[in-house]
Formats: sequence, C-alpha cells, structure tokens
Amino acid sequence: IDDNHNVQMYMHFVEKSKQRLLEGHRLFLGGLPNNNQFDNVLSLMPQQNDSSCRCYETLVFCGYEHVDNATLRSIVAQNLTGSGDNIDSQVEGAEEEVVDDSAIIMFKPGALIWNPQTQCTMKTDPRSLKDGTCAAYRKLRRDLVQTYFEKDPSLRTKIQQYQRRILVQKGFISENDKNIHSIEEWKFVGLTHRKSRRKWLNIADVLSMCERTFQKHKIACVTVDVEEASSPTEQLLLHRSLHALVGVHGAQLTQGVLLPRNGYVLELLPWVPHYLWGGWVARTHAPTPLGIIFHNTDLNHVGYSLGRDSVPLCRHGNASDAEEDRACLMNPKTGTLGKFRWADRDFEVPVRAIEDFIASFLRDEEGNEKKKNGDSTICEDMQRRAERGNFVLYNAFCRRSSSQGHYVAEHYYREEDETQPTNIHEVKSTD
Repeated sequence: IDDNHNVQMYMHFVEKSKQRLLEGHRLFLGGLPNNNQFDNVLSLMPQQNDSSCRCYETLVFCGYEHVDNATLRSIVAQNLTGSGDNIDSQVEGAEEEVVDDSAIIMFKPGALIWNPQTQCTMKTDPRSLKDGTCAAYRKLRRDLVQTYFEKDPSLRTKIQQYQRRILVQKGFISENDKNIHSIEEWKFVGLTHRKSRRKWLNIADVLSMCERTFQKHKIACVTVDVEEASSPTEQLLLHRSLHALVGVHGAQLTQGVLLPRNGYVLELLPWVPHYLWGGWVARTHAPTPLGIIFHNTDLNHVGYSLGRDSVPLCRHGNASDAEEDRACLMNPKTGTLGKFRWADRDFEVPVRAIEDFIASFLRDEEGNEKKKNGDSTICEDMQRRAERGNFVLYNAFCRRSSSQGHYVAEHYYREEDETQPTNIHEVKSTD
C-alpha cells in the first residue's frame, strides 16, 4: 500500500476483562493511519462465494493464526456443550444441533504479537540497544505526530491557546496579554497524577516548590490527570503543550511520546527491594519496559530511583533494621503486603529531586552559571548533569559538540551493580 490514507486500522481486545476503551486509547488510535471509513472487521473476511478478497491475510500477518478444522470443531463443541466432548454430543434437554464447519473461517490471536524487526524490546541486550539501529519507536512517534497535524492544520495555534490558558489560570500572565511571543518564552512541566494506585501523595508540595522557585524563570508546573481529560483532543493539546512530563513508572507516561521535539520524560522508578516482585520496573542498566518507547527518539528519557523513604508504610518500626522492616512490609495478615506491591503502592517523591531535575535540564542558564555547568544540549554536559543529580540518562537527544548542529541519540545506562542481591523473583530456573 503506497498511501497511508488507504489504510484502515482495527483494534481487537483479546481479554474480556480489559475491554474498556479509554480516552487515551482513542487518542492514539486517532494518530494511526486510517481512511475514516470504520467498517466492521468482518468486512475483511472472504465471503462464501467471493474468492477475490484477500485482506484477511493481514490479520494473520499481524499476529493472528488460522484455526484448523480439528481445533475449530473442538471450540464449537465447547461452546455448545460447555465441554470438550465430541461435536455430535448435545446439551441435556436440548435438540441436537448440526454444525457445518466447512463454512466457518476462524482466526485467533497468537500468544505473542511481536515484530522482531523492531530490534528493541525490554528483553534486548543493553549493549545491542546502545549500538543497534532500532528506529521503530522513532518512526511511530513521527508518524503519530504527523497524522495529528495533517488532520488538524490549526493544531499549532490550539496548542498555543492551551498554553496561554494555563498561564492565565495560574495568574502568571494577564487575561489581556495577547502577545504570542510572551507565551513562547515559557516552559511547561507536567506532573502526572492518578486517582488510585500509585498516587503521588506529596504532589502539592512539588507544585508549591515549582511556583516558588521557577516562576521567575518562566517555568510553570501543572498537574496532568488523563482521567479528567474531557476528550482525546484535550489530552493531545495538554501533552503537546509540555516541555517535560514527570511521573512514576506506569501507563500514564506513554503519552510522553506526544511531547514536542527535545522534550523530557522523567520516569520515577519505584523502590523494589530484592525480595519483592517487579525489579525490572526500576532497572537503570537498560530502559524500563515502559521507557523502551522513548529509545532512539528525539526525546530525552531520564530516570530517578526512589528510595525506601518513598514508601509510606511501616514507618512506626525501625527502618534501619532491614529484617524487621522486611517483615513488616511483607506481612499479608495486616494487609500491608497488598499495599506494598509496586503496582498498587502510593508514593512520595523527594521535592529536591524534582527541583534538581528542572534546574539541571529545563532552566535557562546565563553567564558564569552556564560556563560552569556547560551547555544542556551537549551530550557530555547532559551526562554530567544527570550524574550530579543522581539521574540515569536512558535516551539523550543531544549534540556531540558545540560546533555540531546535528542532534543524535545517546544512551548513558549505569553499569549493573553485581554486589546487590539478585531479585529472587527474577532468578532463572536451573532445571
């Protein structure tokens, strides 16, 4: 297919328990190629007396498998009888049903929908990620943004109007200020907020610090709550307005792919001790499962490891006693264990960490300060800034020297600490 406008994309919910279509889903679907003709997926299937349609083969290519007749008969039998009995068996008290399986074509999703040509997944060796040519996520981001702007030629103006509305609501500029250049001087930092599971407990303290410290530098911090967005368009305007997005590891950071060029995503890495499931969400020697989507893009992906103090549990005990602390946190009888699992845990963030991030990467510097810290667009200077603030720089979109105008993607992972205990849930079986 030569023209993306002749493509129609479909979404299949494999699990019945996960069939809720959120505004964020609609947002990303709106950036995929489509011809604005939303025919039922069954229109792709060959009709009984029509052998000309072969579009259904695309389903097989994209991770679906054709169900052979023997398997199909078993599936039909289970649907009719509730068991795997022979298809000729019948439900008690019901009339026998005759099924002509020769007229049925069935596809089922494969166990894993994965394209090895992406060359970058969470299982890819970190050395291969550093040296490889993975461009899948860069292309995805480029195509999404391009589609949004093609669909709405006035999108750029709407983004500026959205930024202006933020500044007016905060009282940073006057309602009568119509000067577009005054808005372009500002930078916007989004702090992601969730209503349940992984709530940012001290987000108000961070917002207060940001206003107190960075308003004079024309940096505005805003709360990003995708659950409150009224439409996919509002989500697009919000994220496209930001220069940085900050939040704990989770799906709410996927909208980071919508940030403008040179934007920052700060991923707060949950504290996961070696005895708790989920250590991969806190790794620094390679991108996290979520962070891989920013690999080799024109965005900057930064990580910050939260410590024991980020966990608001078992604070009445002796945290310096590791065994006592572990016993309290892992206690299923008190319900603490359920609250302690990283995916369900609320968290607190050191306010100073967010202040250091904004000061290091977003605040404009001049004179001696800039001379001391270097240029924030130079790769080595970015690396030094990250190390000084104890950040890991997974993906840096930067210049190799001040004389070079061309930007490249560099990766400054940390070395894996062999002295730390291996996570007991990630030890491979020797069987």
